[in-house]
Amino acid sequence: MKKKLKFIAIFNSKAGNGKNRKLINSVFELVKKNHEIEVFETKSKTEAKLIFKKISEKNFDRLVVIGGDGSMFFTINEMINNSMDDKPIAYIPAGTANILKFETQVENNTQGIYQVLISDKLERVNLTKINEQYFFLMLGVGFDSQIINSINKNLKKYLGKFLFAYKIFQNFLFLNNKKINIKINGEEINADWILCTNSKYYAGSFSITNNTNIFKNNIIVYIFKDLTRIKLLQYIWLILVKGDISSSKSIIKKNFENIKISKINKKFLTQVDGENFGYCDELIISKTEKSINLLVP
Repeated sequence: MKKKLKFIAIFNSKAGNGKNRKLINSVFELVKKNHEIEVFETKSKTEAKLIFKKISEKNFDRLVVIGGDGSMFFTINEMINNSMDDKPIAYIPAGTANILKFETQVENNTQGIYQVLISDKLERVNLTKINEQYFFLMLGVGFDSQIINSINKNLKKYLGKFLFAYKIFQNFLFLNNKKINIKINGEEINADWILCTNSKYYAGSFSITNNTNIFKNNIIVYIFKDLTRIKLLQYIWLILVKGDISSSKSIIKKNFENIKISKINKKFLTQVDGENFGYCDELIISKTEKSINLLVP
C-alpha cells in the first residue's frame, strides 16, 4: 500500500471547452478513495496568483495542474515565485492543443491519469528563461505569434482547433512579415520568424524535430530569414512526411546559450508555450539549469 498522499489541484476553468470536467471529476473521486486532494478552481490570473500564494503556506506532496500548456507555463512561474518549484507536478490535459500531453504520452482516461498522479516516476524538464520568466515548451516571434494574437478567447473555448486552423489559413493568405533582429552566438541576423523549441511537438500532435523533447536539455532555434507562402507549404510537407523541418535549406538551425531579439521598426508579437506574450521591444532568451519535476506515465 502506497503512503497516503496530499494533493493540491489547480483547475483553470477557462481552459478547453468544458468537456473534460466529467473526466476530471472521476479522477478526483478515484484519488479521494486512498488520498487527500484539495481543489482550487480559477477564472483569472489575478485569482490564480492569490491561490498560489495561499498554497505556498500549505503542507502538500504534489501539485496537479488542470488546463492547457499556457496553464502549465503560468503554474511553473508562480511556483518559482513562491519557492515551490521543488514540488512534483502532475498534469491533466484540459486545453486546446495540449502539447504536453503528447510530450508525456499520458493516457486521456481516468485510470491512466490516476496512475500518473500516484506514481513515483519523475522526469526533469529543463526551463528556458525569457526576460524574467521561464518557459518549458517553446517561444515564437513572427508567423505563429500573429496567429495566437488573432485568436478570440471566447470563440476559442467553443471552436478550439477549428478556430486555429482557420486563423492559420487566414494568416497564410495574408502573410504579413515584420523583420526582427536576432543576435545569437556572436552572429547578427534579420529574420521574419524565430522559433525556440524545447519540444518535439508543435500545434498539438505534429512532430517538428527529431533532435529534442522536453526531457532533453537541448533547446533548438529555428530562424526563418525570408518567409514566403511557398516555404510555409514546404515546412508543412516536412512536418507531415518527416516529422522534422530541419532538412529545409531555407531554415537556419542553431543551438545556443543566449539570444537577444530586438525590434527593427515596430514592436513584435511573441507567443510563449502557446499563449500570447504580447508586444515586445526586446527579449533576452537564456538556457538555464533550472527545472521542474514532472510526474509521467
